[in-house]
Amino acid sequence: ANYTLSGVATTTATITARPLAVAATGVNKPYDGNTNATVTLTDDRVVGDTFTIASTATFTDKNVGNGKQVNVSSIALSGADAGNYTPNGTTTTTANITPRPLVVSATGVNKVYDGNTTATVTLSDNRVGGDVLATGYGSAAFVEKEAGTAKVVNVSGITTAGTDAANYTANTTAVTTADIT
Repeated sequence: ANYTLSGVATTTATITARPLAVAATGVNKPYDGNTNATVTLTDDRVVGDTFTIASTATFTDKNVGNGKQVNVSSIALSGADAGNYTPNGTTTTTANITPRPLVVSATGVNKVYDGNTTATVTLSDNRVGGDVLATGYGSAAFVEKEAGTAKVVNVSGITTAGTDAANYTANTTAVTTADIT
């Protein structure tokens, strides 16, 4: 009661950017020969603030596996309220890389009639370019031994081997045609 206020006092203060905890959840993918990853990002922003988050995500290697580490980096914000936050720069999560279906196709090799159904084929497949992979087959046989054109050949025991074979699941049989002249 012994005092009277004289006007309004003013001063300045700094509002610092809030640390933003960004967490990532890995998204599983089929094998595609590269380490690119996709993640879903969540954060602890103030309710009502609007901004978007971008990042780079990569698996530690390209190979098939469960619970593989995904490194999330270059976390950046953009939008109306982005300047109010400082995001953590990196985080990690896990995801699976599942085997890629390998479609092995056979092309029949024509032969001269020899009285049996034994056949020869060449194999091709839809592997990712640059992958080290070999395909083979156990047996190939014409359905019948007589001469004719476009005769059905059944191929069985298709196998894969090589550095990248574990990244694929291949069909084990195929059907093609060839001529017996």
